Amino acid sequence: MDAALMVVDDDPFVRDVLVRWLRDEGYKCRMAACATSAWEQLNQRPADALMLDIRMPGGSGLDLLDQIKQRFPDTAVLMVSGEADSQKAIRALTHGACGYLVKPVNRQELLAQLLIGLEHRRLVIDNRGYLRDLEQKVRDQTAAIRGAHEETIHRLVKASLCRDNETGAHIRRTGWFSELLASMAGWNADRAEQIRLAAPMHDVGKIGIPDAILCKPGNLTSNEFAVMQSHTVLGAKMLAGSQWPVLRMAEEIARYHHERWDGQGYPAGLVGEQIPKSARIVAIVDCYDALTHDRVYRRALPEKDVLRLMAEGRGTHFDPRLLDIFMSILPEIRAVAEIVPDDAEDGIMQSFSNGMATALDLQDDSQHVAEFARPSAEFF
Repeated sequence: MDAALMVVDDDPFVRDVLVRWLRDEGYKCRMAACATSAWEQLNQRPADALMLDIRMPGGSGLDLLDQIKQRFPDTAVLMVSGEADSQKAIRALTHGACGYLVKPVNRQELLAQLLIGLEHRRLVIDNRGYLRDLEQKVRDQTAAIRGAHEETIHRLVKASLCRDNETGAHIRRTGWFSELLASMAGWNADRAEQIRLAAPMHDVGKIGIPDAILCKPGNLTSNEFAVMQSHTVLGAKMLAGSQWPVLRMAEEIARYHHERWDGQGYPAGLVGEQIPKSARIVAIVDCYDALTHDRVYRRALPEKDVLRLMAEGRGTHFDPRLLDIFMSILPEIRAVAEIVPDDAEDGIMQSFSNGMATALDLQDDSQHVAEFARPSAEFF
């Protein structure tokens, strides 16, 4: 037998008899004369099962049973008592003992109850391992499904980029920035992950804007501007009706990410807390990322100029509390930006870039600053 046993009894004759019986059956067995000695030994080298006397000097076996079940819950404990006390038997069994024997102990009964206790211990341990493996499989499958969802989202959004001036890296950064800001604003991990997946879809409605307006190199007319603004409603309609929380959040972001804290945004002219927090978060991170990265028609603004412009929009364009949190986590934001740089993967924009390059010269930084303040296709 591989099981390691311990006999705990203050009567040396009883100890010797029980140990001899157990060793004859092939068990590895040690002994202790009191509860204190047994506890010290268990902490040095746990046992699979104990034969535990109840009345001993220096501590009750029932108290030791409680200690054992707290520290070593899988240990099988068979109580051995000189008294046929039903109350003690009930207490022992309800506190985790696998059996209760009255002295003088019958050898066959001892061995039978011990086998039952050890089998129960094995089943508990096996079941725990099975549940652990099952939980890991569920986690792995959930991660695979989540990864498939995320890849599908990015592929669909990337298809819309073929008609727009955004980059694949931009939409990924927007998602990661949004998750980081949401987490720092107190969102739980699940909801923060949802915004990471939802935020990249904020401009998906642009797929419904005519090329003549979407790709126009110069300023838009008032009519063209109104058509461009409709991408918020178009995107929300495209995403509406889903039961998936990510798409429900994406719908509200698509519809409201151009609302302003002061009520001067669109399409609904919402004010302050009326604007969904997810949309307020994306408004901040989208602006930061768009202005701090190159576009085909202009170079990136220096970050200090971008932060100054955003600070000027505190309480008018942006939620002041969320903007303050964003400013406080700039080191983390910059770290994410380094991990997800613009790269050759975004070459899907090359044909659009070539057309824009012939129509526009790169502008200087003072023109970039003015661009933030006027209606410009980049910020629709």
